[in-house]
This record gives sequence, structure tokens and C-alpha cells, in this order.
Amino acid sequence: MADEALITNALKLAVKDLVIEARRAHEFMSILAFALSSILISSFAWRGVLVLSPEVISATLWIVVYFSSILTLTTSFAREVDRGTIEGLRSLPCSSYAILLGKVLYGAVVLFTVMVATILSATLFLNIELSVVPSLFVVFVMGVIDLAIIGSIVSAIVMYSEGKTLLLSFLFFPVSVPILIPGTQAVGKIISGAGLLEVMPELRLLLAFLLAIVA
Repeated sequence: MADEALITNALKLAVKDLVIEARRAHEFMSILAFALSSILISSFAWRGVLVLSPEVISATLWIVVYFSSILTLTTSFAREVDRGTIEGLRSLPCSSYAILLGKVLYGAVVLFTVMVATILSATLFLNIELSVVPSLFVVFVMGVIDLAIIGSIVSAIVMYSEGKTLLLSFLFFPVSVPILIPGTQAVGKIISGAGLLEVMPELRLLLAFLLAIVA
């Protein structure tokens, strides 16, 4: 019963944040515009290169997703503090874990949407083959969930700081390295033609990091 209440409350809080995001679509659109413009600029910069290195494409995709996660998760708890609604969250008849899980779900949904747009635009402008897109989704979904969890935790830690945006950027990078390293390696291999079985060591690392953070 306790677990059901936790999940129910977290889903309600995540839906609340998503509804607010939909009403204030300019923030989400700015993140989406950043992702798409980054892919487009990279395409312009490399238009004279006939065959792009899979490692370069992988690094580009992860850089876009990483900075998009910073833009998304910076406002996760900071928005509640700036609006004075953080005390309302504290007074809710639910555990703090439900509030954190709700923020994680909200961040994961937003980042997943940005990730889909990024990968699809990369198939157009960076010449990624459509056949590898499903495998890319598997890797990026695990990475996005990891980034949403640690980003929400760091956002909660620095939400009362005056320079929370700068602090989150500095604190977010060291704890995201265990995601970025296997993530870029796995995506590079997949773009080169490898299947999911061949990137299973990297996927295990992403899953192990996820389990460690949850624990």
C-alpha cells in the first residue's frame, strides 16, 4: 500500500509539473530550439565532410542531451522556491521520496521528448541511418533516466542557493560522467553498425549506475 501511494502521489506531482510546463510552453520550446539548432549548426560545420566519424556524432548527440538536461532540471525545484510553492509541497500528505520521484518523472518526460527530436533531426542532418534509431533509443532512454534522477537530486540540493544555476552546472558534470562515458561509447558503436548485444557492457554500466543511485 505504501508503495502504491508513493507511485500515485509521484504521478500526480509529475502531471502537475507537466501541465504547468504546457501552460508556459516557452521554456520547453527554448530547450527544444537549443537541441535542434545545435544539430543544425553541427551539420553546417561538417557539410564538407563526406563521412562523419561515429564517435563525433555520438559526442554531439550526448552534448545536446546533457546541456538540455541542465536547462530542464535547473528549474525543477528552483521554480518551486522562486514561486514560494515549496512550502506547499512540504505540507502535502506524502513522503519526500514521492516529491523527488515526481520531479524525476517530470524531468524524464521532458528529456525524452527532447531526445526524440534530437535523434530524428540527426537522421536528417547528420546522416544517421534509420535502422540504428531503435537501438539508439534504448541507450538514450537509460541515459535520460539516469540524468533525470541525478539532476533532480542535485537540483534539490542547490535550490536555496543564490547561484543555483551555476552550482548545478558544476555539480552535475562530475556525477554524470559515469553516464556520459559508457553512453558515448555505446552510441558510437551502434552508429558504426553494432547491435545491442555488442554494447551490452555499456548498457550494464548504465543500469548499474541507475541501481546505485536508486539504492
